[in-house]
Amino acid sequence: MEIALANVSHVSEVITFFNENLDTNNSAVYSEEFLCPLGMKAAIRRNQMMIATDQGKVVGAFRFYRKKTQKQISLYQFAISDSHRGQCLLIDMLKTINDLPILVSCPTSSNFNEYYYKAGWVLQEQNTEFKIWAFNNNQ
Repeated sequence: MEIALANVSHVSEVITFFNENLDTNNSAVYSEEFLCPLGMKAAIRRNQMMIATDQGKVVGAFRFYRKKTQKQISLYQFAISDSHRGQCLLIDMLKTINDLPILVSCPTSSNFNEYYYKAGWVLQEQNTEFKIWAFNNNQ
């Protein structure tokens, strides 16, 4: 298993991976930007896409953005292949960039909030639209 920043040679594989592993009916996918190939390609060019590969195949990926003024990292989207779920792969991947707090927004009404709770993320704040979860590096 390798975890590294995606590079331009990974663009088509990452786009295919997200298309196969992000369900548009999932309530956590609240923006079409998560599925935009141009956005994924731009994130890769800006070194804002991490991938996990197993035997050369992408099995996990996430898009992130370092907010310099707020001293935090925003996790925008992620997916883990069915074959690698339940193995703490996302946690292993996040630890590679965890030099600042990592936050993720999830729609308040989404049942995906249960994932963050069960995975040990800490609820930072909540408003009518989103719950903001913080990655706990002690997981």
